Amino acid sequence: MSAPEGEYQGLFTGSARLGVLCAGLEIPYPHVVPVVAAFSERLKSYFELSIDPVVPSLGVMTRGEGQAFAFRVARFMEEGGISEQGLRRFLVRAKVFEYKNIFFKVEADERGLREYSTYFRRRPSLEVAHACLADSGVDAEGVGLMEAVAEVLEKDTVHFLATAASRQGGLMEKVYFSQPEGAASWDRMRAAAVLADLTDADWAPLDAHRASLEGRTTFVSLAYANGTLLPGLKIDIHNVDPRVVRNLLTDPEQRSRADIARASSGAEAHSYVGLGLAAGRPVRVKTYQLG
Repeated sequence: MSAPEGEYQGLFTGSARLGVLCAGLEIPYPHVVPVVAAFSERLKSYFELSIDPVVPSLGVMTRGEGQAFAFRVARFMEEGGISEQGLRRFLVRAKVFEYKNIFFKVEADERGLREYSTYFRRRPSLEVAHACLADSGVDAEGVGLMEAVAEVLEKDTVHFLATAASRQGGLMEKVYFSQPEGAASWDRMRAAAVLADLTDADWAPLDAHRASLEGRTTFVSLAYANGTLLPGLKIDIHNVDPRVVRNLLTDPEQRSRADIARASSGAEAHSYVGLGLAAGRPVRVKTYQLG
């Protein structure tokens, strides 16, 4: 499958790259055409690509602000079959955060568009994050872990509040904390991992690459599916050498898929790498590349 031609070419500067990624991931390009057509103007100013090399799947993210942008996102999700509950949660939160700093991501696999995620980068207080989680059905124990993780990370605000809505009706809440550059952040993240019931063995794959990974801007996130805390946590690390990703992935096809976005951009490093950790499970790797 080659890069897209004709009517889809030129919608934004990354159209050809999307075609390359779709081909490498064996995702029909028409699956991502709706998001390119609906948000081409926003994608011209900001886009981010993400790859799950295991599924495989491709994510396309853009950002905007204002009531008109929020309503366009809601309409797109509604047309994609997202539940009324998911739409209402997004619109209520958009109003609370004054329609500012909204990030929107759509993920596709070989079956089509599967998940629609909205992110608000407003750095709300822990009290506001607590209220948002409680309103979405997260119980006291789940909220308590969020607050405990914030304490060990030395944060009194949340960087992102996000919701991922699937076409099957599921809603996943995500809370992201930022960590600055510097070696001390690594120890704080390890302490957060302990709170999430991760052992030394679970942390070992990251520790093996500590020299390459520490001292970089990072995000630590917790996720709640339909109100229930998911095991473990996720760490997103900025500017990661592709050799680290290759070492974390043992399957040659997965290694190749994980590197498509970076290679197509000509960058020397992945913009971000997401490392999903859960007790007793292999590290789940996702790669991210800014447009």
